[in-house]
Amino acid sequence: MNKMMALIGSLLLLSLCAFRVNSYAVDKVRFAYISDSPGSSAPYWVAKEAGLYKKHGLDVELIFINGSTRGIQSLVAGDIEFVGAVGTSAMNGAMAGGDVVIVDSLVNTLPYYIISNPNIKSPEDLKGRAAATHIPGTSADFALRLALRKYGIDYRDIKAVMVGGATARVAAVMNGQVDFTMVTDSGKIQGEKTGLKVIIDMAKLKIPFQFTCTVASGKLIHEQPKVVEAMAKAVAEAVHFFKNNKNATIRIMAKYTRGLNPKVIEGSWVAYNELLEEDTQPTLEGLKDTLAVQASWDPKAAKAKAEDFVDLRFVNNLKRQGFFDNLYGRSHMSRN
Repeated sequence: MNKMMALIGSLLLLSLCAFRVNSYAVDKVRFAYISDSPGSSAPYWVAKEAGLYKKHGLDVELIFINGSTRGIQSLVAGDIEFVGAVGTSAMNGAMAGGDVVIVDSLVNTLPYYIISNPNIKSPEDLKGRAAATHIPGTSADFALRLALRKYGIDYRDIKAVMVGGATARVAAVMNGQVDFTMVTDSGKIQGEKTGLKVIIDMAKLKIPFQFTCTVASGKLIHEQPKVVEAMAKAVAEAVHFFKNNKNATIRIMAKYTRGLNPKVIEGSWVAYNELLEEDTQPTLEGLKDTLAVQASWDPKAAKAKAEDFVDLRFVNNLKRQGFFDNLYGRSHMSRN
């Protein structure tokens, strides 16, 4: 009898141990994406729907938080573990004292267009004109400032009218309140349907800018580096999936944008197929340029260094391991 009880006890212990292993095999994390427009957040959706988070041992709850600043605030508050944010919001969160670190990147340039009424013929004609702008510090605001800078126009040389979101900005140009504004793909398509035209295609200019990036806390990086590494792998594979599975990706984009016009979704897929970074490497050059622009009104930006806002160990490790080379079928060359 004693032997039987001992055997039963051993079996129970083994089953409990097995349960314990299984219950901790997947790390549960909350990930916030900050835009339900097609394009910049799509790889995060793809990673969920294609099972790439699970492949790398993550049980991810995707949460929509409208706006990069709100997403960073939620990260700082500890409500989420990761957020797909705009680099400016991540930097501002860190400069405000938040425990905020960029760990990888999706887009390293500005996928924006300056659209205008037909009376404007060239970028140089923007000088002295009225522009519908967004809140200072947003990606749209930086895009406008950097585009003007590219053509030798100081921000003070335009009449900035702060309007807000893309839909309102396009409407302001359409009804004649202002002469031009800055929009992404969906706003461009909307504007062109009403007779507005593209004056500057910033994606073609390839101005370095940290647009969409994955952000975590320094605490998470220190305490659970394997979780961050798994996220970096899942995001990298999602970019590859996006680029190589058009129809499946468009279906996922349609789901998360809740039935947006199929032509707009396909147009965004085409654009972001070129824009997404295969090696998910953040752009230090873009961060430096952003700090230089922001330094004109923010003393903290003047003192900050781009390297202070990133932890490149995860993408660099993936490069050294040949992870990206294997994904894209490239011959692997070791990198330091």
